[in-house]
Amino acid sequence: MKRAELRNIVAEVLEIDPNNLDSDTDLNTIDTFDSVSVLTLMIVIDEQAGIKISPAEANTLRHYRDIESLAERQGVKFVD
Repeated sequence: MKRAELRNIVAEVLEIDPNNLDSDTDLNTIDTFDSVSVLTLMIVIDEQAGIKISPAEANTLRHYRDIESLAERQGVKFVD
């Protein structure tokens, strides 16, 4: 999977420009990052990328890199 693909998925759910999303982006600074968007992310990332986010893992998401790290722990190999 390309990193840009995952970034685009997350950006679409959060309704932001993917160019404004990088590893250091603090998700809590994004106005649309709330409990509803987290649930939506859980569903959409599973459906579109096969990455499962448990409720416990969702509670630990602070930066965009946390999402990429979670994907890597599930065996996703990123190509740039």
